[in-house]
Amino acid sequence: MPASPWPTPRSVRQASQLHALLTTSGRIAHRPSAEHLLSSLTNTISAPRHLRYVLSLFDRLPHSTTFLFDTALRACLQASAGADHPVLLLRRMRSGGVRTGAFTFHFVFRCCAAGARARAGLCLMLHAACLRTMLPSAAPLVANPLIHMYASMGLTDDARRAFDEIPAKDAVVWATVIGGLVRWGLLDEARRLLVQAPERNVVSWTSLIAGYSRAGRPADAVYCFNCMLSDGVAPDEVAVIGALSACSKLKNLDLGRLLHLLVGQKRIRMTDNLVVALIDMYAKCGDIAQAQAVFDAVGRGQKPEPWNAIIDGYCKLGHVDVARSLFDQMGARDVITFNSMITGYIHSGRLRDALQLFMQMRRHGMRADNFTVVSLLTACASLGALPHGRALHASIEQRIVEEDVYLGTALLDMYMKCGRVDEATAVFHRMGERDVHTWTAMIAGLAFNGMGKDALESFCQMKRDGFQPTSVTYIAVLTACSHSSLLDEGRLHFNEMRSLHKLHPQVEHYGCMIDLLARSGLLDEAMHLVQTMPMQPNAVIWGSILSACRVHKNIDLARHAAEHLLKLAPEEDAVYVQLYNIYIDSRQWADAKRVRMLMEERGVKKTAGYSSITVAGQEATIDIKLPRRSLLVQFTCNACGERTKRLINRVAYERGTIFLQCAGCQVYHKFVDNLGLVVEYDLREENVVQGENVIDTNSED
Repeated sequence: MPASPWPTPRSVRQASQLHALLTTSGRIAHRPSAEHLLSSLTNTISAPRHLRYVLSLFDRLPHSTTFLFDTALRACLQASAGADHPVLLLRRMRSGGVRTGAFTFHFVFRCCAAGARARAGLCLMLHAACLRTMLPSAAPLVANPLIHMYASMGLTDDARRAFDEIPAKDAVVWATVIGGLVRWGLLDEARRLLVQAPERNVVSWTSLIAGYSRAGRPADAVYCFNCMLSDGVAPDEVAVIGALSACSKLKNLDLGRLLHLLVGQKRIRMTDNLVVALIDMYAKCGDIAQAQAVFDAVGRGQKPEPWNAIIDGYCKLGHVDVARSLFDQMGARDVITFNSMITGYIHSGRLRDALQLFMQMRRHGMRADNFTVVSLLTACASLGALPHGRALHASIEQRIVEEDVYLGTALLDMYMKCGRVDEATAVFHRMGERDVHTWTAMIAGLAFNGMGKDALESFCQMKRDGFQPTSVTYIAVLTACSHSSLLDEGRLHFNEMRSLHKLHPQVEHYGCMIDLLARSGLLDEAMHLVQTMPMQPNAVIWGSILSACRVHKNIDLARHAAEHLLKLAPEEDAVYVQLYNIYIDSRQWADAKRVRMLMEERGVKKTAGYSSITVAGQEATIDIKLPRRSLLVQFTCNACGERTKRLINRVAYERGTIFLQCAGCQVYHKFVDNLGLVVEYDLREENVVQGENVIDTNSED
């Protein structure tokens, strides 16, 4: 195109001003001016709304040339318009008799590769049109976009055929077809093709290394990295990141250190992504000190990625307090930072801290990802922390619960495990979508709460709705039968899972069935199942037999079950205690004495029992193995977080209200009659004196 006398616009606004000038002056009909305007406008667009302006202008131009069509196609590519507009333009070219060129198909193929809506048939049709109209000399210009189009659609066979038909293949074409094979998981085929390549560059090697690492084959990723070095190809930042990721999965600290040295030797630029990969590798390999050293050397900037990596590393190693210290030092935290810290608290059993951080996150206008929310709900379920679970539920939009099946299932499970069947059922019915995991959680929750018949009814409804039960579903069903002593139903479903659904019972299924038979007093049948099951019985199964033996007073079988249990778990105090109680119940004093002596010889001590309650947001642990006149209570102060254990006089407790002074904040708090700490009552010391109801907080009795 010859040089234009008109200025070159540098923005869409300037291009529209030039458009107005050319229109009012009549120069828009001049082909070079029209081409200059369209080309300039195409160079400035960056959004789909700008594309509409370009195509509108193109439609009003009096000329239709190959250059103008190619320019419009380039605009479609820059605006990420997908395949629809380019295909329509191509059809207009052919129907209007405008000659198509190499650049025409170059842009069309690239648009189809970038657009998710391109179809396999369309790709084949475009390829055929290209072969009919394009000169052989133009093949190199369209070869790479053609292969990339096929590969992006997952048409790897067509991509490979197109690759094989190209007479002269450059390094870019080799890299494109190898990258396409890697993208769709054909890693070994990509590796064989790479070996055949006359010239192997860092792009192809890096694609293969990253592909093996993502596919869970880190050893192959490391092997390819070594091959790349042996091939004389210098690694770049992306290749080293892929190899570091493989080292993290292999827990190969020595190789990771060598890669770190290689970064310095090859003078590879230390980008934020490389810093994150190094910190992540050292943390996952257990060398948190070296991870901290890398962070201190190059990671303490304004960007959150290195901070997130070191915080996540400390959290995964259980050092949540160190992670929280770094968290508090950060300038700009993002969602990943909060999610990592919350997950670290959950894994360390610090649910209260996790929930407080979750609320702080919401106050900052951030939204935790669903994985973190599900983790919080799972923690609430395992701890029976109903108030925290409800607070979490209240913070989640109902629309999200209805749309996200995993979140809804976790919420249902939490309410079930906290004993709130009504609230769990309400969540279940409000869910817009349910899967087999949702139904399994519902059945398991009803079984957990002793509602065996309701659980079986839900199971039948699940099958009526077209869901196929899984192995886990049948564990829930058989548990419901066992807990509710539904013997006939248990037998039916145990046989049905094999005959009807072709599911092979695992040790958990046999455990449920044996427990059901033993609870029903059918100890001989239970033992027959133990002896004929295709795997070795575990401690849970023998424990079920032993517990049933005490109820049904079968001393010989109890002794036999205890022998197996002691082989599997010789330090488990519950086995000795159970056997001891069986002997005591049957008045076999000598055998009971031998059990006690055996415990002493093996150094086995009975674990003290305790109860845990939550009142007014406070968790209290009550140890019942205490002098008769006292209760030992562990409580946490909401005001300062101080955790304290106190002996409380039982008589004073039974007479009325008790006030305790927190050792942390030195404030007296009301201690209500069900042993839950309430901090709303902030009393001055002179108001505490109330005669008999006052206890000495320094007293042990």
